[in-house]
Amino acid sequence: MRLSLRTKTITGIASIAALLLLVLIITVFQLLNDLVDNSVKKSADTTVALFVSTTKNAFLSYDISALDADVTEILTNPNIAYVRVIDKNGKVFVEKSNTDLSSEGFVQDTAATESTDGVYDTRAPIMVNNTVYGFVELGLNIASNTESVSRVRSWTLLLALLEFILIGLLSYSVGSYLMSQLSRLHQGAQRLGDAVENNNYQDVYIEVKGKDELSDLAEAFNSIVERLKEEYSHRQRIQDELKELNTLLEEKVQDRTALLHKKNYQLEETNKDLKEAQVQLLQAEKMASVGQLAAGVAHEINNPVGFVSSNIATLSEYVATYQMIFSQLKAVLEERDEDRRQKAIKDLESLLANQDIDFVNDDISDLLKDSKEGLHRVAEIVKGLKLFSRVDSDEMHLHNINDCVRTTLAMVNNQLKYTCTVETHLGNVPDISMNVGKISQVITNLLINAGQAIESTGKHGTIIITTCTVGDHLELRVEDSGCGIPASHLDKLFNPFFTTKPEGQGTGLGLSISFGIAQEHGGTLFAESKEGDGSCFTLSLPLVKKEDENAEEQ
Repeated sequence: MRLSLRTKTITGIASIAALLLLVLIITVFQLLNDLVDNSVKKSADTTVALFVSTTKNAFLSYDISALDADVTEILTNPNIAYVRVIDKNGKVFVEKSNTDLSSEGFVQDTAATESTDGVYDTRAPIMVNNTVYGFVELGLNIASNTESVSRVRSWTLLLALLEFILIGLLSYSVGSYLMSQLSRLHQGAQRLGDAVENNNYQDVYIEVKGKDELSDLAEAFNSIVERLKEEYSHRQRIQDELKELNTLLEEKVQDRTALLHKKNYQLEETNKDLKEAQVQLLQAEKMASVGQLAAGVAHEINNPVGFVSSNIATLSEYVATYQMIFSQLKAVLEERDEDRRQKAIKDLESLLANQDIDFVNDDISDLLKDSKEGLHRVAEIVKGLKLFSRVDSDEMHLHNINDCVRTTLAMVNNQLKYTCTVETHLGNVPDISMNVGKISQVITNLLINAGQAIESTGKHGTIIITTCTVGDHLELRVEDSGCGIPASHLDKLFNPFFTTKPEGQGTGLGLSISFGIAQEHGGTLFAESKEGDGSCFTLSLPLVKKEDENAEEQ
């Protein structure tokens, strides 16, 4: 429901006034009640204390006539409703009243406002040396007090109501005055809206009355209208100039668009040439790595194939032995003549004794186990070659970098085992999205470079491979005890064609391509080295690529 400003003003002022009056009324009533309660209680306590001191001796001496006289005398006070003297067991000695006594038991009042019968009931003990012998019960008439309090409350409510009405009239007057001023401003604002739409500012100004904030607001409104009128004229001039400029710009845009199309075509052709060159560089580096690994891989495959072939030859001899045994056993089983059967059994026992079957059985298990391990080793090498052969693929898969390390080690092991010892500290790292072939090529390049750095020292060294997670990145560190890298070469290390190897032993593309592969994966590759003290290359890859994060958010 929409309320006018006048209604809001009247309602707001009236609500505040009503709240303040309510607080005032409650405060006055509370103070009035406290005043009456304190006055009545003080009067009752004083009266009953004086009467106790007057009747104590007569009560203790059981002088009933004196007690009766004292009670009669105090009842001459019109404010006393009744007096009762009882012992500590509740036995009534004297009881007199100016009114009808209630048949209900005595209940001492704690406040005058709580009394419902117009009598304030109080009690005081008759004591000697802290020993209670009886009580004086006394009723004080408070009807006049109650009536006075009621009159005061009525007048208070009447005055509050009159004040509330006056405040309502005042708020109505203020609201009416404000609305008359604001109404002119509202009408002027409506005319201003029409003027902006029709571009006619002649009848928009409003009349200024009085000398207050609202008149200042009216003058500011008229000033805004004047500024808008000037701005409209200025805008018209600018629009005319813009039309002329737009005509010129359209011609220039057409010329520039044709030029951009031509430049875009040239960029596309250049990009195509760059991609072809990049593919050729990748292929050249791959072929160089394959050339370095070919002899070692062939040797790694020949070794297990050789002992598997030897094992198969031995197994063939054992199979021939088993065939002889089975043939003799068949003869024993098929022979029906008992004498011949016994002779066939002895021949079988002699054959078994000559062949050392226990040794054959044990040796067969070892031969099969060794052959299985050899074939598994060949399979791992072939798997590594397959991964390495996927360098040119752009496909990304979830893969564990520890598996890349293991398969790459199987390929380069023959090239490293004669010059260094490889230690692996592979952490419990999650799978990440990667191009398996390209990451395997990076690891291959780092391991070959580390092996060559150690080989140049002429000593048997160590390569330590570590994988771990650092924050939101996965890190692969390859640390070697080789010759190290001079500080002057560190900033050029990943530049294309930069190499410290003799001519003909390196293309200078391995680390540059590896750095590019790291960047393709949203990571980086950096080196830490001290000449003569080994090097440490760190491949850092994000656990979740930015594209994957955006996809998850969507």
